[in-house]
Amino acid sequence: MDTMRTLFWWDHIAPSLTDNHCVVALDFSGMGESGRREEYSQEIFVDDVKGVLDALSWKSCTCIAHSMGGSIATLATSVYPNIFDHLILLDSMIVIPPNVAERMSSNRPSARLVVASPDLETASSRFRLMPPQPCGKDYVLKHVAETSYTEKSDGWYLKSDPLIPNTYKYNDLHDAFTKINFPLDYVYGQASQLVTQEVLEYMTYVGDLDDKNIHCLPGAMHHLFLDMPEEFISLMKELLSK
Repeated sequence: MDTMRTLFWWDHIAPSLTDNHCVVALDFSGMGESGRREEYSQEIFVDDVKGVLDALSWKSCTCIAHSMGGSIATLATSVYPNIFDHLILLDSMIVIPPNVAERMSSNRPSARLVVASPDLETASSRFRLMPPQPCGKDYVLKHVAETSYTEKSDGWYLKSDPLIPNTYKYNDLHDAFTKINFPLDYVYGQASQLVTQEVLEYMTYVGDLDDKNIHCLPGAMHHLFLDMPEEFISLMKELLSK
């Protein structure tokens, strides 16, 4: 799961994992094809995850969670202790050093301006990854851009609710992270703009992560499954086969 994005971001990944797994991608409230709310929080998104599992009549699952989705998944393990059998976190800052947290809090952007485009082609040309980065696979970024917009009476808009960044409530996840008692793998991009060596070392210490469960995707940046999809798929198959 990946926040502020749509389930379509995984279209180039999911089919490669379906030989031995039932793969489900979800849209959180206010994103993609899901309805909007008056406010948003990690707890609300945790219940979104639980609601999908309940709808599928699944007691638990393996969760692959990117970026903010990793924080939501981590909180879910505290609210619903048996929700996951295996958690794979992707370039997600679950806990960060206090000095980094202070710096990020002061620099946190507000919601992007709500801009209407006259057509999908114009809207897609305006699309940017956050944080900004190049994408080596043009066809992947093109698909992501085209599926991130919806048409309204006066033009094309991003599907994500612009209120999310301004109302989203965070939690301190130090305690939840230390209490995960099932298989956990952490994957980060070697050139990640967010998971620096300082952040990685802090998470490794707090979560008491074993080196064998920390995996670097060489050359990849924060959006590592868009960056290097073939290498990412190969790594996921390896981790899922454990």
